[in-house]
Amino acid sequence: MNAMLAKAGGLINLTIEEREEITQAEAEVLKDELSAATKSAGHYNPDRKEGDMKHLADSVVIGNLEGTKVDGNTAVGFSTKDANHARIARFINDGTSKMPGDSFYDKAVVAAKPKVFEAGNKKLAEIQERKSKM
Repeated sequence: MNAMLAKAGGLINLTIEEREEITQAEAEVLKDELSAATKSAGHYNPDRKEGDMKHLADSVVIGNLEGTKVDGNTAVGFSTKDANHARIARFINDGTSKMPGDSFYDKAVVAAKPKVFEAGNKKLAEIQERKSKM
């Protein structure tokens, strides 16, 4: 009985590294969806000459939030490194007193949920398969 519980616990309890594998797979899907949604919402001009500043759709990044502990989570959002695209995206999404927002980010996150969960489930199945062979 104890051996069976130990084996089941090994399949269910995930290490931080295994959680990172899952959230990284999910983040990759969400990144692609956010980039595509930004382009399709009209916030992308392919004819614009790209100088020092990237297009908003090309500035979606994946990683850990600065100042947080490593716990297996992976963040997805717009870069703040060069032109603070995160701030620009927030203004476009939420609006300002001078312009209405179009909620492109919010809509993209909701629309991407099935694909994100599918990617996470697929990676979880791979991890459990790998662990069951140990």
